[in-house]
Amino acid sequence: LVRKLEELGIGRPSTYAPTISTIQDRGYVEKKDLEGQSQELAELVLEAGKIEERAQSVVTGADRNKLLPTQLAEIVTDFLLKYFAEVMDYDFTAKAEAELDSIEEGKLTWVEMLDNFYKQFHPLIEKSKGASREEAAQMRKLGRDPKSGKPVFARYGRYGPVLQLGETATKKGEEGPKPQFAPLPSGATMEAVSLKDALPMFNLPRQVGKTADGQVISADIGRFGPYIKIGSQFISIKDHDPFKISEEEARGVIGAKQKAEAERVIASFDGLQILRGPYGPYVTNGKKNARIPKEQDPKKLSEKAARALLDKAPAKNTRFNRRRAKKQ
Repeated sequence: LVRKLEELGIGRPSTYAPTISTIQDRGYVEKKDLEGQSQELAELVLEAGKIEERAQSVVTGADRNKLLPTQLAEIVTDFLLKYFAEVMDYDFTAKAEAELDSIEEGKLTWVEMLDNFYKQFHPLIEKSKGASREEAAQMRKLGRDPKSGKPVFARYGRYGPVLQLGETATKKGEEGPKPQFAPLPSGATMEAVSLKDALPMFNLPRQVGKTADGQVISADIGRFGPYIKIGSQFISIKDHDPFKISEEEARGVIGAKQKAEAERVIASFDGLQILRGPYGPYVTNGKKNARIPKEQDPKKLSEKAARALLDKAPAKNTRFNRRRAKKQ
């Protein structure tokens, strides 16, 4: 990617790393391994004047740590190419780089550069106002729900591909019934999902049963996979099917979660806890964390000692703190 940016004259060495980080942070690319495909090939070998055919299995297309464009990247790129083709042109960025150099050399003022740019850019903004939500989300109609007669769409939503039952269009300025949304079936894509596979997804959330104390247990699929919900608590059920999980199985998952949570807490003080973490025990007040030294027994740590560890610990590395550190 960096080699291509250099060839096209886009960016500078100092911008390459932030560019790659940005396209990953915004979900335009994913870093993953390509498994490749196994193929059976016939090999013809000439030995001692005779041709012998041998079969061999090879894997093609396998690769590691590749940046692969996501569906979001394809949708955004299609939209930008349609309405902002002049800006998306590789020559535009290279020209802008040259103009920045001219400003630095005193051959061009930044006001002139921005004025020339905006005269061409503003008409594109006006043109893009005519784009509909359906076009931007690349909605694909799958058919109609036989029960309600409402249309079913596959589209891109705020957090990724979703299914939509019903339309969002308004009539005479009045809003109609809100559409129902559901996640795509596991492994399905917007381009390939069928109406038959999509319809069962609108049966979620599904009421599984109740807990021992009478709370309703429901199963659903969210941004991070299938889960069960009890009141305001969400528990992942990656090893279960939300359409098939039974009340007994759900209670088992809840019990295991409660046991793990109870074992995680070593001690509790006023506004402070000592917890077991994936990297060892630590002290937290919800805003700061402090690791407990290996030579110290977390079960015998006093409140005073715990607070002392927390006072010495650095603040959490939040986005705001990272930005502030860069400025400093």
